[in-house]
Amino acid sequence: MALLFLGLAVGLLWINLLGVGLAAWRLIGDYAVARIAGILTACLAAFFIEHFFGWGPAPPLLPFTTAISVWLIWRHRDVIHRHRGLEAVFILGFCYCLLWRYTFPNIDAESERMPNLAFIDGYMKGETLPAPDRWLSPYRANFYYSFQHYAAGLLGRILGVGPGVAYHLAYCTLAGLIAAAIGGTVTRLCPSRWTRWVPAAALLVGGSGTIVAVRLLLNGEFFYSGSVRFLGGAMVHGNLNAWGTWISQAMRTPGIDPRDLPMEPLSYVLVHGDYHPPLAGHLLLVLACLLIATLETDDGTRRRRLLHALLAATVPLALVANTWIFPLQAMLVGGWFVYRTLRRERTWFWPAALGAATVAFLIFPYLRDFAQATSAKYASIRPVETEDRTPWLGWLLTFWPVVGLLVLSFWNRERRPFVLYLTVVWTLVLAFTEFFYNDDLYGGVWSRFNTTMKWWPWAYAGIVLTVGSVNLGARSRVCRIGTLVLLLPTCIFAFDLGRQFLKNPKTFAGNLTGAGWIQKDPVIADLIATLAALPDGVTLESGLEMANTPAPAITLFARKQSLLGWPWHETTWRGPYSEIRGRLAELNDVYSGKNEDPLPWLLKHNVRYVIWVVRDNAFGNARFAPFRERIRSSYTWHRVGGDDTTLSVGFFERVPAP
Repeated sequence: MALLFLGLAVGLLWINLLGVGLAAWRLIGDYAVARIAGILTACLAAFFIEHFFGWGPAPPLLPFTTAISVWLIWRHRDVIHRHRGLEAVFILGFCYCLLWRYTFPNIDAESERMPNLAFIDGYMKGETLPAPDRWLSPYRANFYYSFQHYAAGLLGRILGVGPGVAYHLAYCTLAGLIAAAIGGTVTRLCPSRWTRWVPAAALLVGGSGTIVAVRLLLNGEFFYSGSVRFLGGAMVHGNLNAWGTWISQAMRTPGIDPRDLPMEPLSYVLVHGDYHPPLAGHLLLVLACLLIATLETDDGTRRRRLLHALLAATVPLALVANTWIFPLQAMLVGGWFVYRTLRRERTWFWPAALGAATVAFLIFPYLRDFAQATSAKYASIRPVETEDRTPWLGWLLTFWPVVGLLVLSFWNRERRPFVLYLTVVWTLVLAFTEFFYNDDLYGGVWSRFNTTMKWWPWAYAGIVLTVGSVNLGARSRVCRIGTLVLLLPTCIFAFDLGRQFLKNPKTFAGNLTGAGWIQKDPVIADLIATLAALPDGVTLESGLEMANTPAPAITLFARKQSLLGWPWHETTWRGPYSEIRGRLAELNDVYSGKNEDPLPWLLKHNVRYVIWVVRDNAFGNARFAPFRERIRSSYTWHRVGGDDTTLSVGFFERVPAP
């Protein structure tokens, strides 16, 4: 039954996505561009409207959008047939990601999966935006670049699925769109069918230069995450061989701790399971590359103006999709317009200005709140200090494939001006990522942590997609063969991915709610189901720390509003807000029994549910009876498990309801 439901949901999703793409194709005229731009435009229009009128948690759109999509598919079936190759690439990317998401669906405390689900759940309420912050009642989520999460929430609301299923289906949709854009770009820039697959494979299943280095410098086995994030600022690893030890020492600077500089390539992001904004950042990158490739190979005047408008629109869109890549997106797109000006093309200016202005207008309601949020005051572009620079040897071991591609481009004589533009702009982008960083709340060895994790993979993917494709289409054998020699070794990361797919336990395969890991305890599963059936309300859950913890997963999967979620994430998003640390201390006092009169505090914060689970049964459950007695005038106890003497599992509900 679960597979039948999933098949129906995926089928309806594909029909509607294809319908949106065909509607956009009638205006744009380019199938690959329309397939992606149409979906982004539809989501952006809804995003704008819902800042004024929320559509509610279940807008009745699916019957109408599906009927219109079926009609468009039938009417333009010849168009789909002509572009069946691109559609197959989209389906391949979607299904590849779905294979990972179906097999490893847990939305747990690893990385930022739970916060991403909390964002999606907030948008699925369908309230007028900004959406409620599900981890800090009663505040609004106006502090984060969450267009990607809004799109997932919109998908879930239209299909009528829960936030966990929406999380995974939206993840797969992004993967399919990214794959389609990569396929469209490679097809336009590389005429050879025999080598087109190489840059696509290097991006979708390949790694950076580190996946080769890890095999040369380490003894024994390693996880796929260890192979792509191997180097950082300096190698700190307990299993280095002789060469690895020598290089590790060469990369160290006496008196300076090695900087933590991770890089997570696109292939890693697609399978990791973290529905995080780098996915949207990669989508905007490959869409810009697709538009640039189309403009370079197309001479239609009307189409060029529209494509230039769409290209310029990707820059302001980055502010709501993945703000981190905004300066890089601006460099790539701005460099293109400089290149076209030098090539004596003047018709791009007004279309580009109109495209950027239109998106700026549509995202203004969001930026109005986001720019004034506390978190906006704690991020700025700054020069990298000397002690924070990447050791040159570590940088080269990471980027040697793309450095080689840029060098080989000088042997490409067929599109000399275009190749020169790509070489200059990507060299400037690489230099920018090394000499500047986004100064967020992190410091010390982590001062560039977020910056390199988001900037380096973006730049690496852009070079492989554009320069790699152009080089493989060159007449020069040096250029073609050299590009193959550089990119093919990185595809060995596919072996690491396959090995981890086979070795990792598949205990919760198919549970697309993402809650299988916590529902393995039948009592907790009953608790979540019982809470989920009750009206929404502010919920208290113990176990919070200034770190990733399994709490407040019960509240999250029961789709209830948390009084406080992960406090350290809230401080990262909002800044050093005293209310967050204050709530954490007060919440811990309530559960530890230090607060001898918790009722006024619970009523002050409008708490409707107080969860009580095994971790709260310390000292032979000595705290339960006193706590129950202190709040019994306003809260009734619902026992789900235990005997209320030595063990109590359940929740308190405020009666009458607030």
